[in-house]
Amino acid sequence: MLWQNIAIAGTGAWVPPVRPEHGPWNGAATAQPSLAALNGFASAAVSTDSTATQMAARAGLKALRHAGVTGDDLSLLVHANFQDEDHYTPAPYLLRVLGGADTNGIELGAASDGGAAALVVAAEHLTARPDAKAALVTAAGRFPHERWGHSRELGYVAGDAGAAAVLTRTPGFARLAATAHATEPQLETLTRVRKGPAGAERSFLIEETGFMPHIDAMQRSTRRCIETVLDETAVRPRDITHVVSIAIGAVVLDLVLAGSPLGVRAGDTAWTFGRHLGHAGPCDILLALDRMFRSGRLRAGERVLVVSFGVGFRWTTALLEVSGNPAATPAGRSEKE
Repeated sequence: MLWQNIAIAGTGAWVPPVRPEHGPWNGAATAQPSLAALNGFASAAVSTDSTATQMAARAGLKALRHAGVTGDDLSLLVHANFQDEDHYTPAPYLLRVLGGADTNGIELGAASDGGAAALVVAAEHLTARPDAKAALVTAAGRFPHERWGHSRELGYVAGDAGAAAVLTRTPGFARLAATAHATEPQLETLTRVRKGPAGAERSFLIEETGFMPHIDAMQRSTRRCIETVLDETAVRPRDITHVVSIAIGAVVLDLVLAGSPLGVRAGDTAWTFGRHLGHAGPCDILLALDRMFRSGRLRAGERVLVVSFGVGFRWTTALLEVSGNPAATPAGRSEKE
């Protein structure tokens, strides 16, 4: 899908304190490294006093300021979340904090693909509504140890965070050039809730099998999405300057990317940042974009390829072309938060 005159105009992130992967806080202090540590995770962001939606609201405020946009300018707020036990209806909360009188708010559930999928939803909204000025994407995840501590046995560490991005019609600092989607719905059974004895925790088959038995399908959809975006834009793999991926671990990313035409490994992607925060569900992509855009290292003409996927299984790729200086606010002053 090719896009015309859609741009990212601002980003924001809210990250709670980062704690080392090996320590008494997670109950995993042992002499032997965990599978998660072997998978490259060094630490994780852990929220003890903020809900997922509260972190999304703080990130959203940063993104609005970065873009020079107010809540009254927003016609849509789309929130990507995952099993939010504190806010069953997070979008209305975010509307109250961030939106204007005419802003519509919706939740989007696409697991770890939520952040990238929400960018596409916002772009579709702006394309369909010529009178719309801006759309806000937020994402959040909070993964209490009591429920998600076992993720280390699967080879990854869950991290807490909130992230956001503002989409407008150009001008912006990164033009949305193209996106692509793919699905492997036959794998849906891996995350279907299995009933156990009364009082037992709900469990998913993927929690027992991990990703490894399904790598072929994951490579296939990853390759198809990347090739579609490159073909539609006539961009060659060597023209991609930066690759932004979800933070699911070096081993998994290496295997998934092995079937793509990019010729990159996990260490060549935003994983080098994400490994310190943990896998923050739908936030990973937006967190990495915020970090990248605010770094001051991007230059006009560079291309950023987003490679996102989530259980279910769904994929989203997006090609962004840097068109301005994202490290400066609309007022021209440096904003380092």
